[in-house]
Amino acid sequence: MENQSLIIDEYQKKFPDRTVLWDYATGDAFLQKLGATPAPDLVIAGNELLNVLSGFDLFEDVGIEPYHAGGLIQEKWFNRLTLTPFQSIDGQSLIAIPKDFPMAGTFYRADILEGYGFPSDPEELGKFMERPENWILLAETLKSHGIGVISYTHDALNMAAAGYGYFDHYGNYARNTEDLVPYASLTLDIERKGLDSNWNMWDDKGQQAIRDSKLVMLYLGEWGWDLIKQWDPDHYAQWKFTRPPFNAYWAHGGSFFSIMKASPNKSSAWEYVQLSMEMEGQYRESLSGWKWHPDVRNHWSSPLAVKAEEIWSKQLQNLIYTDISGSQLLQTMETKTLEELGNDLKILNGLFNLSNQTDVNHE
Repeated sequence: MENQSLIIDEYQKKFPDRTVLWDYATGDAFLQKLGATPAPDLVIAGNELLNVLSGFDLFEDVGIEPYHAGGLIQEKWFNRLTLTPFQSIDGQSLIAIPKDFPMAGTFYRADILEGYGFPSDPEELGKFMERPENWILLAETLKSHGIGVISYTHDALNMAAAGYGYFDHYGNYARNTEDLVPYASLTLDIERKGLDSNWNMWDDKGQQAIRDSKLVMLYLGEWGWDLIKQWDPDHYAQWKFTRPPFNAYWAHGGSFFSIMKASPNKSSAWEYVQLSMEMEGQYRESLSGWKWHPDVRNHWSSPLAVKAEEIWSKQLQNLIYTDISGSQLLQTMETKTLEELGNDLKILNGLFNLSNQTDVNHE
């Protein structure tokens, strides 16, 4: 992420004998810097990189002395948030500290929903959308009037499955469960009934549909208010925010801290982390998603998640056009994933004694 200028200034006021040197890198250049000599003291990176970095033996276990970050994360910095995404692949170390964990949710035009007889209060709408049959009634009703509440067919299952990860802490595939079958079936219904709008909120056509009150639900992280103001200033006051459909709690974006094992300045890096978390604490607690943290599922990062995501997306795109059931859809995607990742999974599982591991939940 870019320079935390305010926090750096405060840190150097507090510790005038220290200097913070900030280096920014992306992609392969970022990964190369992790293995450079001298090593960085502290890494701040996007949460999407947790999967990639979970298999690297480069980071301090901040769950143990002198850090004890697990208790701070769950009891002070966040609201009983699961630690599992921030563990090493073997489950034995806490290698990352969430800097921010912006919860995904639903931005919606309250006036439009109210006009068609649906709940407009955030809590009432969140409760209503817990059940897939309610959500599809909403989608069907508005679609009959030329109004979209979903962009693409596969979005429904992707939202429902987002908090599952791809593999559990034993290396087992994690996205073929009875809990997900209703949402796989829902996705197939969306395709058969033509309920997708095919409007992409990230392009000009989709943003015009938003302004024209033709796309009235957006599924974004809670940082999305600035985008709503940019995309639809004339109706900004009519937009509201609630939890995601189906109680499908997950993070959309955000970043984390990791302290490098090779750092000669671990205590200084840890003091930087603590200062940053303290300075941003009031903002974190002000967000709607703060109260949703306890509902985030345990899900484990995996170096194979990136490949699994590619297989999932490709198979889902193909299978939604076939005459199958929701359970068959999930089973087919599992079979294909295990086929394509079979050798990699054997290698990965052979590196760690996964069957004997215990979950990390450091105090």
